[in-house]
Amino acid sequence: MVLFAVAACAVLAAGGLTAVVLADDGPRQATPVATGDRPSPTARPATTRAVGPPMCLIGSWRTVDDRLMVKFYTDEDPMPFTTSGRVYEFRADGTGTERMDNVTLSGSFEGNALRMVGNGFTEFTWSATDKAITYVDRTKAEMTWAFYDQRGHVDTQPVPVKQGLNEVDDYSCQGTQLVESNASGYRSVWVRTTGSGVYG
Repeated sequence: MVLFAVAACAVLAAGGLTAVVLADDGPRQATPVATGDRPSPTARPATTRAVGPPMCLIGSWRTVDDRLMVKFYTDEDPMPFTTSGRVYEFRADGTGTERMDNVTLSGSFEGNALRMVGNGFTEFTWSATDKAITYVDRTKAEMTWAFYDQRGHVDTQPVPVKQGLNEVDDYSCQGTQLVESNASGYRSVWVRTTGSGVYG
């Protein structure tokens, strides 16, 4: 992302026994009688259950190889940057968190080194199919990017809260590794950490 009930059933077999109540002058009592008859099963009402999120996504991740296009200067086209170390947590309720602790994006322009240093966290909502992640809204943001070029520190910008973010990225997930990408040139490799629940 540029900015994852067990019911135990006890079955009792009736064994073909039924209870028959005899009507006579004496006291009434239930007498088990062996028969070959079985009660007719009662049809269960049809139920539908919402499809849950892909379990492989749920848990904690750290990026190990990020490649993305960044518009560093307002009057220049986006340029390639690389980084690693962003941390994600995807929860089964469709919420998530991204954290950065001095995460540095590195690039260059006309032979000069460029850097962006990210700190803080954002919270977001998400949904997914087995092939695509949609980042729905950025619900909370306490994160900043500091920009550096050959002159030194040139700017610091906060990451804004954004409703209707609706960023869609492709992904593939297998156990302890996930690869995320999109058509803008973004590609990121994640590895699973033990920060929260581990699935997949």
